[in-house]
Amino acid sequence: MIYVGTVSGNGSVKGNGKGIYTLSQSDTCLQVVDCLEADNASVIKASADRKVIYAANESKNFGGINGAGGGITACRIMDDGRLEKINDSIAYGSRTAYVEPTSDNRYLLVANHGSHTTVTCSYERNRNGEWRLKRGFDESNVALFSLREDGGIGGLLDLVAFEIKGYWCHGGGQSTSHIHCVRTRDDLVFACNRGADEIEVLKIDRHANELVFIYSFFVRSGYAPRYLEFHPHDSIIYVANENYPSVSVYRYDAGGKLTELQMLGTMPEEYYIDRPLPKFDKRHADPGEKNTSGFADRGAAMPSDIHISQDGRFLYVSNRGPKGNIAVFRVNQDHTLSLRGHIFIDSKDPRGFALNGDLLYVGLLDRNTMQVFLLDKESGLVSKHLYDFGLPAPSSFVI
Repeated sequence: MIYVGTVSGNGSVKGNGKGIYTLSQSDTCLQVVDCLEADNASVIKASADRKVIYAANESKNFGGINGAGGGITACRIMDDGRLEKINDSIAYGSRTAYVEPTSDNRYLLVANHGSHTTVTCSYERNRNGEWRLKRGFDESNVALFSLREDGGIGGLLDLVAFEIKGYWCHGGGQSTSHIHCVRTRDDLVFACNRGADEIEVLKIDRHANELVFIYSFFVRSGYAPRYLEFHPHDSIIYVANENYPSVSVYRYDAGGKLTELQMLGTMPEEYYIDRPLPKFDKRHADPGEKNTSGFADRGAAMPSDIHISQDGRFLYVSNRGPKGNIAVFRVNQDHTLSLRGHIFIDSKDPRGFALNGDLLYVGLLDRNTMQVFLLDKESGLVSKHLYDFGLPAPSSFVI
């Protein structure tokens, strides 16, 4: 079975999905078996034993409660492949963007993105005696939940909030922290803070059942790290940068210390003639500085998802924009990348995608369509476009 998380109308991106769809697959087509209704289940992840699927419910009012924030949902996979809801919970943050169960099914990590909008207003007097509006934003955080023996969501164990600003801090999408993705391996936790140009590094303390903050790794000013992927066999992470179409390669040690090995573009070479990758020499933009990020430049490309092949030979990064595509990289022996080419897609919003052996599944959010491709095992590029399948607002896959 294939499970697809979809976008509905309650998130930052609009869609007409109804929840998590269960699909069956034959050699020539897909078929909808069932749909478990869930509020804006934009990202889904499976437990290591593939018995439970967890969804991040990107909402500000989960469960219909004004101001409740986002949510998380746990669903068991039944013998016939259909999903049955176990339980759900508020996520203790707004616009919940990602979920990550630990490999032993003991904990669930949650990334709460936070909103771009003001949620509180107050006034304060400055040194000149003038009263000025003070804007408050809902905080972005990483939350740690316990998981029950049946895979259901237990209680909130810990929460680490971030209030740092990024380069485009003057109304440019980085005026506050935004944790977009949280991943874990060997109890190290890496969280992409796209709002602060940082990767937050934490560790799960299993004795205290809490998160221990280690340090904030500053990437590059303005680049907005969005999603990351682990190398399957080594201490390497690959990070898709959302504001400027690029991917970064980092090595990490046992203590979580990151070292950048490489950064390169995810678009064809000619793209960068008009939009070269910037190198800002300061931490924050000046007031009134022209915003050149993808958040402000609607004609720019913006990476969204990132995955590596199971054998670690190829890395794939999806690019949203007028010429939507998936960049294909060969992973070199030293784990750096070499661009092999692009899979061009007739969509401005190829968002989530998934790899399954030599098959590639791509969700075209703006076209309410899934596309299925056969990959060439030697080049990593597309060998054949197999078929399209209509599905409302596909965003994330479990295969």
